Amino acid sequence: MIMTTLKGAPIPKKGGRRTDHQRRRARHGTVDPVISAKLAFALRTLAENGKLTGTRTRRVSARVDPGLVEAARIKTGLNNDSELINAALAVIAAPDDFGPWFAAQAGRLPKDFELEL
Repeated sequence: MIMTTLKGAPIPKKGGRRTDHQRRRARHGTVDPVISAKLAFALRTLAENGKLTGTRTRRVSARVDPGLVEAARIKTGLNNDSELINAALAVIAAPDDFGPWFAAQAGRLPKDFELEL
């Protein structure tokens, strides 16, 4: 079960008024597709490995820099603090196999390989 999702489009508030978050997103662009893919991969991997319980029962309280929160909201499209923290923790907790994969690629190209520009 994937608990956090990135929203592609803001949901209009009742009465047709836009929220502050929706106005900021309109100014700053849309959700970063790389971040969206990272989050989807992290949540899928954690769910497949049984790391997600499917419930949100733990409460976390922290003081954070408002600029950091705003930048993360703009980049992810998440406007709920719980979703934003859940997404950040998922990206950190997901396994990252890039280092071992990259090291295993050594010597894979033939010596006469030339990159055309």
